[in-house]
Amino acid sequence: MNDMKEKIRSSGFKPQVLTKQVANLLADLILDGTLPPNRQLVETELQKQLGISRSPLREAFRELEKKGLVVIVPRKGTHVREMTRKDIAENFPVRAALEGLAAREAYTRMTPDNLREMAEVLERMKEAGQARDREKYFEEHKRFHEIFIENSGSTLLRETLKTLRMHRLWYLITYRYQLLNVDRAIKVHQKIYDLFAAPDTDVNQLESLVRVHIEEALDHLFGKEEQQET
Repeated sequence: MNDMKEKIRSSGFKPQVLTKQVANLLADLILDGTLPPNRQLVETELQKQLGISRSPLREAFRELEKKGLVVIVPRKGTHVREMTRKDIAENFPVRAALEGLAAREAYTRMTPDNLREMAEVLERMKEAGQARDREKYFEEHKRFHEIFIENSGSTLLRETLKTLRMHRLWYLITYRYQLLNVDRAIKVHQKIYDLFAAPDTDVNQLESLVRVHIEEALDHLFGKEEQQET
């Protein structure tokens, strides 16, 4: 638990917090592996570490359960949910389709500032990939996708994708596929950026590229797992 304590201290976390802040902090600790699958989240320990009462902590647990990050079992407590192959197989096709739709809808809404940020993020992705800086690459890759999702013009689409993307498998995919295939991943993201920046892009092509990019990452993950099992 020492790593967790250190990350809580360095996060600037304050005792007087809202449920959402507690949920966000715990989500980050789950997603980066500080709180591993099946780990029980002990209320008394977290109350002491975070300096909060039971009520906001339990509300935070319920928020995390809605996002698929924890499992709450009466009289057995709250545990970090373990992602199964079935979870991945159900999540990614839906996410791929919706992210493709988000890219399509965002194309005409992207401002010069949005495109400038996307270009800057892409450059930082390249630098992190070349340096094999996993944490930095993950953050920049995540931001690259967030830019067009945020500009999709649909609150429902944004919120649905936020939930679908909030799984530790997103981190797993980014590490196993994106970083291990950095040259290919960067080329795909460069092409996505180029399509957003071009004035006469076929939105069908843009939507398809984003969707296929995510589906290929899933295929790669399953392929690697099958090779390890044989």
